[in-house]
Amino acid sequence: MEPLVIEATPKTPKVVFDPSENLFEISGRSLPENVVKTYDPVIKWIDNNLGDAKQEIVVNFKMDYLNSASAKMISLILTKLEELYSAGTKVLIKWHYNSDDDDIQSEGEIYQMLKKVPIKLI
Repeated sequence: MEPLVIEATPKTPKVVFDPSENLFEISGRSLPENVVKTYDPVIKWIDNNLGDAKQEIVVNFKMDYLNSASAKMISLILTKLEELYSAGTKVLIKWHYNSDDDDIQSEGEIYQMLKKVPIKLI
């Protein structure tokens, strides 16, 4: 399974999905001009690679900023992970935020309420 690595830009987050290292992380700022173009490779990679995961998948979200269009795409990614969880794959989402960042904390709390997959706020 090939890892997915997308380097960050000033407007897009860094994405590292590397099963051999058990590293799944999306981090940084997300305010892309084309949100579908930014997140479509991530969604396709999840669809193509995580359906037969044997070990627990821990996905870290370390967002500094998230616009509303990006929040919808993150929600879609969480839905994909929720589907894996419902199918029996062990999945844990770790939603990281700075103690003074109420917006990112609130976003994580909303996902925690809406999604049927374990989301730990850190």
